[in-house]
Amino acid sequence: MKDLAFGPATVHARVGQTVKWTNEDSPPHNVTYVSGPKFASSGTLGTGASFTLKLTQAGTIHYFCSIHPFMKATIVVSP
Repeated sequence: MKDLAFGPATVHARVGQTVKWTNEDSPPHNVTYVSGPKFASSGTLGTGASFTLKLTQAGTIHYFCSIHPFMKATIVVSP
């Protein structure tokens, strides 16, 4: 999370891998589930805070920052 965006906007990963988000901005952000393989959304992440997600299921995960709803991204999870 940097410059009010998730980067990259699309991540390709495999089941068993872990994805980590770190807030490199001064405003707070979060990682909020939208659709795809279900996960528990993060809390509010201040500057320097991180959130990790272990990928347990194949599919396409869509998420966004509910604080800044224009921040949207996707994880494509392969078996």
